[in-house]
Amino acid sequence: MSASNLFLGMKKESLFQGFKYGIYLLIFINFIYFLREDFIAASYTFRDGLPLEELSDAFATSIDSMAWLTLLLIFELETYIIPDDKLKGPLKWAISIATVVCYAFLLLAFKGYFDRAMMTYGFAPVIGDACQYVGHAMSYALDIDDYTALTANNCHMLPATQMYVNPNVSILADHETLTRMHRLAVTDTVNSAAWLLVVVVLQVDVMLQLEGELTRKLYRINVFIKILSYTTLAVACFYWIMLGALIDFWDALLWLIAFIFIEMNLFKWHEADLEEEEREHSMEQASPRVAHADGAVS
Repeated sequence: MSASNLFLGMKKESLFQGFKYGIYLLIFINFIYFLREDFIAASYTFRDGLPLEELSDAFATSIDSMAWLTLLLIFELETYIIPDDKLKGPLKWAISIATVVCYAFLLLAFKGYFDRAMMTYGFAPVIGDACQYVGHAMSYALDIDDYTALTANNCHMLPATQMYVNPNVSILADHETLTRMHRLAVTDTVNSAAWLLVVVVLQVDVMLQLEGELTRKLYRINVFIKILSYTTLAVACFYWIMLGALIDFWDALLWLIAFIFIEMNLFKWHEADLEEEEREHSMEQASPRVAHADGAVS
């Protein structure tokens, strides 16, 4: 084996695949973390019980992560693991159904992000001090998904600044926290919309590739659309750093890396198919013409 194919005594391809699946594992760990955070936040925002129709609002982040992780694995299967000739019949139907379910959850998560952004617009200035809300099942917002109970012991220790209350969810927030909540919620919504555009275009790529209809021109058009979307995602990623939301930045960075791997899979798949088509076309043109006894040439 050539030394150029080795790194630290291992095949470069094996190291690359190990790194890729390591990123996928880190994304799964993030999903567990977000699920825990959503459970804690829901205990404050839905004290009287969680109606089924409010599930997407309470668990928007974890639903989003679960659907994305499943969809990521589906794209990995389609673009790298499963050969083209195996993607048919019951297997293709199973993957298609799982993909549709994932998209349904992604839309549900987007609704949750949008509703949470709208929730941040539902705050009104408080007349009086925060202590008047003690005993009314009021929570105090520390961050967009971080709340604490408002009590007679801590109401006097709240920042001496303008306070705001959202009566629909019984949450109290100071001006600085509310501004941060609003910015984070809007960024989450824009980020979710950009990711939806990425996967729609990526799904079109995969479908056209399987049908042998993904021409170079169509591929370049789709790449341009995805570049705009990935740029939006990168801006959101670094905006989270500015807001001090390091876990959101870390999660977004992992997802960007993960989908770069999917794009690399698709590029190699696309190029391999084009090379095969060109090779077959060249062989057809190079095949000698056969002369028949009657003088006809074929």
